[in-house]
Amino acid sequence: MAQILDFNKSITASFSQSISIPVVASPSSNTLAQFGLTTGTGGNVWLDASVGTQTTLGSPDLLFTILRGSTTIFSITASALSINQFDPISFSFVDSNFTAGYFAYTLTVSQVNSAVLNSANLVGPVLFSGLSLV
Repeated sequence: MAQILDFNKSITASFSQSISIPVVASPSSNTLAQFGLTTGTGGNVWLDASVGTQTTLGSPDLLFTILRGSTTIFSITASALSINQFDPISFSFVDSNFTAGYFAYTLTVSQVNSAVLNSANLVGPVLFSGLSLV
């Protein structure tokens, strides 16, 4: 049976429309949240993110990335549906195959299609959490 080793979270904004931060175009990115976790050999880390966005122009493609230290371990692209629509984006990932230690986890976002024709804002919530299991 799995045992909880550590838990942490980062909450930039806890409810919808509580912030208004433009998403920057790739290759730059917005750092949304970060925290550290203690991990055990042979363990897993369950990571969960929820981010509220709003399209301000066109149909932006947003690339969300999770890093362990400086290494990308997960990425997902989400496309907005229509202008001024609030889109809650949620995803989870299980990290494994690491050594025991303490690792920093970071959640970033960037816009990957034309910044001239498309744009979006982060509007909240922005929640990122991790659970280390052995």
